[in-house]
Amino acid sequence: MAKIYLDALIPRDDFEVSSDTVIEQFNKTTISITDLSTDSFFYPIIRKPDFQRETNEWDAQNVADFIESFIKGDLIPAIIFWRSPSGNCFVIDGAHRLSSLIAWINDDYGDGIIYNILLGAIKKARQTNIL
Repeated sequence: MAKIYLDALIPRDDFEVSSDTVIEQFNKTTISITDLSTDSFFYPIIRKPDFQRETNEWDAQNVADFIESFIKGDLIPAIIFWRSPSGNCFVIDGAHRLSSLIAWINDDYGDGIIYNILLGAIKKARQTNIL
C-alpha cells in the first residue's frame, strides 16, 4: 500500500530562528482535537524541527487504524512538544500521530486546502528561483 505524505501539515522551522514577534505565552498542558483545526489558535504555532524525518512513513491503513484508536478512546502515546522563546510549539516526538489527527480534523490527506496552499507556495518559489 502506498505511503501517505503528511509532511506539509506541520510547517518546518529551525530551532535557532528567532522572531521579533513574541507570541503571548499560554499555559496549556493538553490539547483537544479542535485545537488542530486550521482556524484554531493553536494550529498556527505548531512547527516541526528541521532535523525531524519527513512524515511519510504511514500508509492509509496505518492512518485509519490510528484514527480509529483515537475515536475509540484507546491509549495514545504522548506527543511531545517544546515551546520556543518566540512561542512556537515544536513537535519533538509524535509527528506522524499529530499529522494524522490534523489530516482527519481538516479533511486534508494531500488534496485539501493546506496542501493547495503549500503547492502554491512551492510553485511561487520555483518561479522566483528560490527552490
